[in-house]
Amino acid sequence: MSVLRTIYRFWISILAAAVLVQIALAGYGAFYAANKVSDTTIDEDTFSDGFGPHAALGYLILLGVLLAVILALLARPGKRTVLMTVGAFGLMILQVLLAWFGFEVPAIGALHPLNALAIAALLGSLAAQEWRLHRMGGGMGARPEPPPATPA
Repeated sequence: MSVLRTIYRFWISILAAAVLVQIALAGYGAFYAANKVSDTTIDEDTFSDGFGPHAALGYLILLGVLLAVILALLARPGKRTVLMTVGAFGLMILQVLLAWFGFEVPAIGALHPLNALAIAALLGSLAAQEWRLHRMGGGMGARPEPPPATPA
């Protein structure tokens, strides 16, 4: 297995974990705002204080997934893995757009957390696949054998 494939495996795993932290930071922002509302009304700055870490990490994850696409293209882990990584980048672009437009149209913003779950599932699936192939000693583009067909 190539060094680039190993780097890709670790990087995609870090990104999958970062998305979980990102989801937790969204919860922090929501409860931070709820706590401030109990004291008084909150302004945009106070709201941003709670969601600032969530927004910052989101942009870092976007850049991280772009780097994962570059790593996937260089490591050549197989067409399916490259396409799934490109798909994760597409979902990250959509995530940013949902956040931006969600401030204007809350119904669009409601799709933001659902898309986050799709991103978490996709990156988690990629990470699990890479670790499974690594444990199996799979090389470049190696895939597990399908189970034998059972007679009907």
